[in-house]
Amino acid sequence: MSNQNKKKNSLVALTIIAGLILPIFLPAFIMMALDKWMPDEISFTRTISLFILSIELFVIAGIFTKILSLIGLTEKKIDELGFLGTIISVISSFLSIIVGYYWMKTLHLTSVQLSSNGILIIAIVSTVILVVLLKALDKLE
Repeated sequence: MSNQNKKKNSLVALTIIAGLILPIFLPAFIMMALDKWMPDEISFTRTISLFILSIELFVIAGIFTKILSLIGLTEKKIDELGFLGTIISVISSFLSIIVGYYWMKTLHLTSVQLSSNGILIIAIVSTVILVVLLKALDKLE
């Protein structure tokens, strides 16, 4: 096997692994990174609480996706819409993070405390990274 094929296979494997892990744990990784630069925006007792919140946000994103499919916006339909479908996906992802956090906070299911600016920054960065990841995964197909 040539060196170029090994590099390509490594990149494909890394992208697939990132595609499996990042959608679930990306908000936790971002919160851990931003905690050092913005200590007033993010407050948590233990690191595990960040990962639990990320799993909860992933579940809420799944609920948002199911609601979209119930009103007729399935993944196939969103793909057919092209740029408009991408915008709908981005807005849905962004809103699921913000609404999900506030639901978890209201129901006292998380000990993570984020300011309004903190959750907006996390939602924006998470959405951008996930869109780039999804585009990279689409190119692999």
